[in-house]
Amino acid sequence: MKLHLSLLLSTITLSTAFLLPSPSQQPQRTTPSNTALHQVRSLGFDTTGLYTREESERFKSQSKITHYIRKIRNKVAITPLGPKTLISGFDPESPSSIELLDFLNAEQDAASTYFPFTSIVAHVPDGKSARKRMIGRNARYTGLLDKLEFIEGSSIVPSHEQLRDVNSWVVNIAGGDYLDTLTLVVEAAEKADSVKNVAILLSGVGSDVTSSALKEMEDMIKSKATTFNYTVVIVPQWNDIPEAQCSYGVMNVTDVTDDTPLFAAGESFSRQESLRIVTECLAIEGAKGKCVIAKSYPDKSSLEGMLIQSMRESGFSRIEEVGMMVMNGSKGCMELIEAEQKPTGLPKDTRTPEEIKAQQEKADEIRKAKALEAKKAAIIQKRKDAVEEIAKEWAEREYFRKSLMSELVVPKDQFIEMIWERALFEGELEMKQREGKLVNVKMERKAWKASQEKKVKSEMKVAMERLKKRVKKEIDAY
Repeated sequence: MKLHLSLLLSTITLSTAFLLPSPSQQPQRTTPSNTALHQVRSLGFDTTGLYTREESERFKSQSKITHYIRKIRNKVAITPLGPKTLISGFDPESPSSIELLDFLNAEQDAASTYFPFTSIVAHVPDGKSARKRMIGRNARYTGLLDKLEFIEGSSIVPSHEQLRDVNSWVVNIAGGDYLDTLTLVVEAAEKADSVKNVAILLSGVGSDVTSSALKEMEDMIKSKATTFNYTVVIVPQWNDIPEAQCSYGVMNVTDVTDDTPLFAAGESFSRQESLRIVTECLAIEGAKGKCVIAKSYPDKSSLEGMLIQSMRESGFSRIEEVGMMVMNGSKGCMELIEAEQKPTGLPKDTRTPEEIKAQQEKADEIRKAKALEAKKAAIIQKRKDAVEEIAKEWAEREYFRKSLMSELVVPKDQFIEMIWERALFEGELEMKQREGKLVNVKMERKAWKASQEKKVKSEMKVAMERLKKRVKKEIDAY
C-alpha cells in the first residue's frame, strides 16, 4: 500500500512539472511598435542590421546584373559533330578520365542532342589496365560500354591510322613543354582528313608560364590549323571541387597585356569544371578559334562571381553558361550589359534639304485638308442638330394640337417617333427659310407627300409579294 502511494505521489509531481505556468507567472507579451512591425517585414524577425552596407550594395549590384543578363541571353549555336570522338592525354588512374567519358556520353541529359556520339575511343598507354580503371558500373548502366573502345599509344598524340574516321578529338596536355606538344597535336589533326573539331585542355599550368608563351602558342595554332576547328582552354593545377560549386572567369589570351605569370603559386581550378568547359566548347559554334584562360573566383562579390550567379539564377543551362563566358568573357559580358543600358539613339536623317522641304509642304497640305474637312463636318453637324431641334419643336406642337382635337391613345414620345420623318421635313423647310433661301412651302409639302405615297405603295407591293410567296409555300407544304 505504501509502495502504491509513493508511486502515485511521484506521478503527480512529474505531471505538474509539465503544466503551463499561471497567468501571473507567464511573461507579459508586449505589443510591438509600428517601427518594429515595419522592420520585421516578411522575414518574421527584425532585419535591422542584418546586412552590412557592403552586403546591401552587393545585393543591389547582383540584382542589376541579373536583370541585364536575362536581356542579353541568346541561344547558343551548335556545331554539328560526327559520330566518332577520341580522347587522349587523360590518365586512366585519374578521376578525370571517367568524368570526361560521362560528359561525352551524356545520354541522360540535354547534352545528348549535341553530343551524338556512337563511338568513343580512349587513347591510353595500356589498354588492359585502362579497362579496369575506366569501366565501372556506371559505364554499363548508361550505355557507355556499348560505345567505348581502347587503343594504345605511348604518346598523347595518336598515329595517323588511329585518327582515321575520328570526327572530334578532346586532348589534355598536362605539364611538360606545352608548345612542342601542342604543335604535335595540331600537325596530327591537320593531317587527319576526318578530324573537324578539336578541344584542347592545357592543365596544370604553373606560375612559370607567362602570357607571352601562351600568345606564341596561339599564333602557332592560328597559322597551322586550317582544316579543323579548335578551342584551347588553359587552367592551373586541378582541385577536387565539384562542377558548378565555384564561380569562374574566362579571358582571351590576347586580353592579357603584361608578361606576368598567369597563375599565382598554389592557384588551382576545379577539375570537373575544366572538363565541362572543354567538352562544351567542342559543340559551341562561337567557341571556335578561341584560346582562353579560366580562373576560379570563389569571392561572391567579384564581377565573375556575380555574373555566374546571375546566369545560374536565371536558369542558364551549362552549355549556355559556358558559351556566354567563353564567347564573351567577363569583359565582354559587361560590355554587352553596358550597351543594353544605353538608350537607343534616333536613326540618322539621310534626306536632302529638298526632300525635307517637299515632305514638309506635303504634310502641311494634308494637315490643312484635314482641318478643312473637320470644319465642314462640324458645320454640317451643327446644322443637323439645329434641324432636329426644330423638328422636335414641330412634333411637340403637333402632339398638343392633336390632343386638343381628340384624346390620343399613345404617349408623346411614341407619337413623336411615329411622325419623326415628317418632323424632319418640316425642320428642313424651316431651316431653309431661316437661311434666307427661297422656298415654295406649298410645292415642297406636295412633293414630299407624293414621295411618301410612292414609298408606301412600293412597300405594300414588296409586302404583298412576300405574302404571296409565303401562302404558296404553305399550300405546297399542305
